[in-house]
Amino acid sequence: LNATLLVFVLPHQFLPKLMPIIRASVHPSRCRGVSLIKGLGFDKRTKLPVLISQSISIGIGDGFHCGVLMGANVANEVAMGRMCESTLACDYGNDEVNERTRQIFDERLNFRVARIGDVAGAEACGALKNVIALGAGFIDGLKLGGNTKAALLRVGLLEMAKFCKIFFEGVESGTFMESCGMADLITTCYGGRNRKCAEVFAKLRLQDGSSDTFDPEECNRLWSKIENDMLNGQKLQGIPACKEVYLLLESRGLLESFPLFRTIYEVSFLGKGVASITEGIVVMDRQINGTLIVSKL
Repeated sequence: LNATLLVFVLPHQFLPKLMPIIRASVHPSRCRGVSLIKGLGFDKRTKLPVLISQSISIGIGDGFHCGVLMGANVANEVAMGRMCESTLACDYGNDEVNERTRQIFDERLNFRVARIGDVAGAEACGALKNVIALGAGFIDGLKLGGNTKAALLRVGLLEMAKFCKIFFEGVESGTFMESCGMADLITTCYGGRNRKCAEVFAKLRLQDGSSDTFDPEECNRLWSKIENDMLNGQKLQGIPACKEVYLLLESRGLLESFPLFRTIYEVSFLGKGVASITEGIVVMDRQINGTLIVSKL
């Protein structure tokens, strides 16, 4: 009882049922939260993305503030004590409390934590990078190499930043250069289960040497099989995020502005050929006489 700091590390679908129990344990005026949950909620009425930290704050009530801890923190490497860094995004209304919270997580030798105030940008990055990781897995399955993957990461980071600034207020450009942004995207696209399973997805679609266009239902069955075979009961975070992001962009008429997000979805769920992933990698856009010129890899 009277907890002054809550750390949330659980699948977000369990939060609604647990919230009354958690709320009963907090200090009435001094409690704050930090979420390590990587995902986004979506409001069924407005069809807009909702930050999980925001849902937590509303669920606890009474002016409860929830920050997030996000970064390039692959769990097994953290457990082995290998040096990494992370980003604490929070604003508890008091600089001393902000710094004291950062110090709780910071371990200068192996787990180095920097603090920013942009909760929305940091949290959204933690969800969106899993979508880009699916595309990275397709690149690996096609054996296209490091140059192509680097291009995908560059475009992916730009689309993440664009998405965040469209749908969330107060997002800062510098957030995408923090561990929660670029660094987390890089490590997720070279390791992590979303990339790994997407590579298998690509290889299975290509293995018989025939056309790799698939029926959408077959795509869903294949993802389910890969999850069952490889994840021991866990689920890919990139799968629901990819679907929700696509539907959101489609509903707002924004798909043309996000070619990589669109192409990753089309390959994953509409059966488009895996090799078409490169169509979503815009390598340059510029204006000539007021006309936008778009080139693709």
